[in-house]
Order: sequence, then C-alpha cells, then structure tokens
Amino acid sequence: MKRLPLRPLFWLTQRPMLTAAIILIAGVFLSWRAGELEYQHDLSQQKNEIQTQVSNFRAQLETKLNYSVALIKGLAVDLVIREEMTPEQFASIAKELSSTNPAQRNISLAPHFIVRDVYPLAGNENVVGLNLLLDPEQKAAVYRSIQLDDAVLAGPFRLDQGGNGVVCRMPVWIKQEGVPRLWGAVSITLDFPTLMEEAGLARLEQDLDISIRGRDATGPAGQFFFGDEKSISKDAVRVPVFVPGGSWLISAQPKRGFEIEPWWQTSAGIIGLLVTLFSALATYRILFDRSRIRHLADHDPLTQLPNRRQALSDLYDLTHRGKRSGQPFAVLSIDLDGFKPINDEHGHDAGDEVLKTIAKRLLAAVRAGDTVARMGGDEFIVLIDDPQVSDENHLLIYASRMRDILSQPIQVQQGHLVYVGASIGVAAYPSHADKVDDLMREADQAMYRAKREKNSGVEIAQAV
Repeated sequence: MKRLPLRPLFWLTQRPMLTAAIILIAGVFLSWRAGELEYQHDLSQQKNEIQTQVSNFRAQLETKLNYSVALIKGLAVDLVIREEMTPEQFASIAKELSSTNPAQRNISLAPHFIVRDVYPLAGNENVVGLNLLLDPEQKAAVYRSIQLDDAVLAGPFRLDQGGNGVVCRMPVWIKQEGVPRLWGAVSITLDFPTLMEEAGLARLEQDLDISIRGRDATGPAGQFFFGDEKSISKDAVRVPVFVPGGSWLISAQPKRGFEIEPWWQTSAGIIGLLVTLFSALATYRILFDRSRIRHLADHDPLTQLPNRRQALSDLYDLTHRGKRSGQPFAVLSIDLDGFKPINDEHGHDAGDEVLKTIAKRLLAAVRAGDTVARMGGDEFIVLIDDPQVSDENHLLIYASRMRDILSQPIQVQQGHLVYVGASIGVAAYPSHADKVDDLMREADQAMYRAKREKNSGVEIAQAV
C-alpha cells in the first residue's frame, strides 16, 4: 500500500525521469521562444534595411512620375486657355517640355481620344490616328482617367513604336459656348527601362530580387509585370508606389534569401538548450539520489520489500483511515519454520536465495493494494486492505493458502531443494484491536501460538 502524499506535487519528486522530462520539455519550449524572438529580431533588422533601400527607390520613382504628370497637366491648362492648339503651337510647347525628362518617349494630343499630334513625330508615326477608346492595351486606363477626371497611368506594355513603356493620360475639358465639354486627352509616354534606371533600380537589383505588380495602377490586386513572382517568399518586404490613378506594389528580398540562423543556432537558443539540458540532468540526478536514499531507508536491501519502518508507517496510515471511515483491514505476522538449518547446511547465500524467493511468493499471493514487508531475519508482515477481513473464515482461508504457497520447495545453489514452513498469526482491525501496537502484539501472539501448537500453522487473534 502507498502512503498518501501530504505535500503539493510530492508525487512529482518521486518520479525523477518524469520530472526531468517535464523540465526538458519546458526548457526546450522556452529556448524555442527565445530563439524565435532573436530570429524575428534579426529578420526585422534585415527587413528594415531592405525597406530603406526600396523606399529610396520608390521616392525617386514617384518623383519622376509626378514630374511627368506635372508636364501634361501644364499642357492641358495651356490647351484649355487657348481652347484649341495648332500643330505648330503644340510642337513648340512639347519641345520645351521634353528637354528635361530623359525617360520621355513622346507627348501627344488626342482630341476625341484619337491621337492627332505627337512630339517628336520621328519614330512615333504609328501612334498618329490611334483610337485610345478602342485600343485593347490602353482603353481601360483611358476610361478610368475619364471617370476620375485625373491623370491615370497605363502599362507597362509593348509600345507600337517599339520597346516597353508606360503612358500617363489626362482628360481635358474645354468650354464651348460656355458649356464644359470633354475635348479628349493629353498623354505622355515614358520609356519603362529608362524610367526604372533613372529611379535607381540597377543599384537595388545588385543585392535584391525585385518584383512589381499592379499593371495599369491597379495595386496589389493587379498583374505582375516585373520580376519573377514565384521566387518571392512570404517574408519579402512589400512597399507600395503611388502612381497616377492608383499604385504599384514592390516586393523585395535578398538574392541569397534572408541570412537568419534557425532558432536552435541563435545565441539565445543555444544557451537555453544548454541550460535546459544541464537543469534536466541535475534535477534527475538529485531526485534519483533522493529517491534511492529514501528507498534504502524504507526498504530491505536483500528482498527489496518495505522494511519494518515503512511497514509500521503504512500500518499507522491504515489505522488513522480506519478511525475516520471504519474500514477494516488485517495484519498477518509470518515467521518461517526451518530456516536456520538451511543457513547452517547450505550457507548464508542459500539462505538469502530462500528469503528472496519467499518475498517474491508473498508479493505474488497478495493484491496490488496490499503491503508485504520484511520485519527482520525470517519474519515478514502482510497488511491486507480488504473489507472482507471482518469475516474470520475468509481470513483463515486466505492465510492458509498463503502458507501453502510458502511451503513449496525452493531450489538453491547446486540444484539442492530445500523446504521451509511458515507460522502465520492474523489480527484484524477493529475486531481484534484498534491501535497499532495492540494489532502487532495480537498478530505476533497468534503467530507464536501457531508455531507452538503446530496444527494448521495459522492462528487468528482473539476478539476483544
């Protein structure tokens, strides 16, 4: 029978392996959390550096696009003031506007959204006569510019005059007879590679993989139009670029990936794991030694059964429980018969083998909740925690069966068979006694009667 623990988590101190495993699991979890925090910190630092680089590129790109928008807005204002513009007037103004914008491919006028004038004309002849409302590449952005009544960026796409470009268009309203009417649009076409180079894309691509989506200024939901979208991971830095009529979304990540150590290779993770391992081993060793010392103090070193000290402690527990609940139990005092001659004839090693065999037979004969203890020498005690012990016939049958088991021959060294008998005295709580000392005395006296009378070998104490 096991004693009930009186201290919180007392049971945990009795299981060194389980306690060490709990410490190990908890320590690994805390080490993982610490390593993850360091991992996230390092990742955040790298992302901040990339964010700064991409933001500088975005600022340059937005500046150049806004400058181009300012050019066509100035042209639109001039057109509104004049109410119309001759090809010569347009060429003069467009030439002046084109001198300061390296990425500019052309500027055009499109009354009724059909391109009429283009500057420079050389190389852009194919654009003249293009109906913007019917062009599959550009009509969506044109309609959006009309809807927003503001500049909208289209592209990038393949230009009719060759190369890739983006086009910014601005709807123009002119009063005719005092009534505002939609005249058409003014447009500026920018060479996309030159625009990106001027904004600093080449420097950015030295260390980073770049992808951009949001074709026709449609933002994160738009199509990819630059870079390899499949190579971009979930950890990539994402920065919006605000372009006329909407936005683009830039995604950037290091070409070699983020150089971050996994959590178990971070300093926090390594230190945490080492501390955890040391703590788990130290705890296991301390509790194991403590358990071993406690076991040695409470158990017989030969048979590994509880010793007299532990048996009396368990008996006190049963007695206290009986006083609270009235639940009965019984004490069997067992003394071996014929044990001394075995020591004399076959030696103490043979005697030790007999005692260990008797201990095993006693353990096999009782239930899991009962206690078998060695009181010293060839004396044993059995505490039976069973409500049926109030029936003396039941006790007599139980003890007799146990005696028969103990009387079976035992093989010792060199194949010799030896025989021992057993005298058993039985006392039950509370019918024979209700105190520990009284129970032990009654059981011992019954055992001595059984040994003297040599009848059945089992005697039951007299009822009080």
